[in-house]
Amino acid sequence: MKTSTASAILAFAASSQALPSPVAKRQMLSNFNDADVLNYALTLEHLEDTFYHQGLANFTEAQFADAGFDSTFYKNLQEVAYDEATHVSFLTTALKAAGAMPVAACTYSFGVTSVDTFIATARIFEGIGVSAYLGAAKQIMNKDYLTAAASILTVEARHTAFFSEALGQSPFPNPFDVPLTPDEVYTMANNFIVSCPADNPTFPIKAFPDITVTSTGNVTAGSKVMFETMLPEDCEEDKLYAAFIGATGAIWAPLKSEGHGKFEVTVPEGVNGQSYFVLTKCNDGVTDDNVVAGPTFLEIMNPYPTMMADDKDM
Repeated sequence: MKTSTASAILAFAASSQALPSPVAKRQMLSNFNDADVLNYALTLEHLEDTFYHQGLANFTEAQFADAGFDSTFYKNLQEVAYDEATHVSFLTTALKAAGAMPVAACTYSFGVTSVDTFIATARIFEGIGVSAYLGAAKQIMNKDYLTAAASILTVEARHTAFFSEALGQSPFPNPFDVPLTPDEVYTMANNFIVSCPADNPTFPIKAFPDITVTSTGNVTAGSKVMFETMLPEDCEEDKLYAAFIGATGAIWAPLKSEGHGKFEVTVPEGVNGQSYFVLTKCNDGVTDDNVVAGPTFLEIMNPYPTMMADDKDM
């Protein structure tokens, strides 16, 4: 099977172990109620459901085969699409049963033009889905809803592993998955939303300014990555910080300002696989209050980790 994902990664970015800080520094929204959380999840599931529906309509099984993805892969892809459609149905039913109005699907633009970019983008979406459910879990008060959300999270994680392995990458590049706040997730998802129904219910969520990666090529620890963003007028570029979001806190990265919203970030050790970085006002933690741009997605392609000699002897 083909393993090149660079074009999809760059398209996504254009649209969208170091010592970590304490877990407590990862702030989540405090004004979400359970209906908001379910509608937030449904917003993401609508996006994924539409993505797979369009992809399977636009590309035939023969085109997948020509791209190097066999009939077994295609059947599993159909199963992934079924899962996402079922998630939409489940969350819609749960919201109605709770007396809340569920959000309807929006109009989207995914920019996918080939089977290869479709598969690579699917993997990105599934990884963001894992981070979204993981980050929103602490917002859920009803334990029944929490269990249901957790059951969706585990399926999204298996989807991510499925696509990663199909692309010749590690299906589990990290020992921990990364939680993202609803605002961070919405910042990336919003790049694919063209418009939404005017009567969709609203909930407290916002998008930060986008980060656009402008450099190309494979990225590993130590790589220098060029990017640009549209910063708020009150931001001083030489007083900003770059952080890769980790499960146990931020991993801070060397940042160099080139002026006019253009920067260079050096990928630190301890970052691997599907990763996200943001610009912040300070370097004592990443919260929705101090993020000024991002997150954006980067695929960090480090060698497979190996156990230390002392660990093998245990």
